[in-house]
Amino acid sequence: MVRGIQPYPSTIMKKNLLAFFVFSFCVLPLRSEDSLNDQLRRAAEKLRNEISKVKEQGEVKGREWFKKAKDHLSTSREEYLKNAGDALARWKADIDVLKDQGGRDYFKTRVSALEQHHAFATKELETLTGITEEAQFRARQKSFDKTLWTLEAAVEQAQEEAGL
Repeated sequence: MVRGIQPYPSTIMKKNLLAFFVFSFCVLPLRSEDSLNDQLRRAAEKLRNEISKVKEQGEVKGREWFKKAKDHLSTSREEYLKNAGDALARWKADIDVLKDQGGRDYFKTRVSALEQHHAFATKELETLTGITEEAQFRARQKSFDKTLWTLEAAVEQAQEEAGL
């Protein structure tokens, strides 16, 4: 059986890249007073600013989590377990709202992953509740805080994607 001649992937990539550049020059009108270099410079600055904003948001979230984790170590055991249970109940309600959204298959998969993450956090909370020694409780608490933080971040991301 004779196969047809297939172009090399690099040839396809070059053609696609060339088509992209031609399209971008045709679609984006060049203003007579602005040069291409100025437009590219402004685009690069805008991209750099957006990247720095995202980076700062991540650092702020990380600092907030660290501060909360530090505060959690000084709260009483009963209060910590109550707050953690309340947070898990809130996120379960948020996950249920996302579940009702329906949508595409990959979003349903994401919601299923959130449900599994919540189930894991609930099981970890039960384990934490059963610990009697204070030192062991505080050591496990650090890990549990990370679980809660990642669950919160995942729920927020899914809510953004769903437009809630």
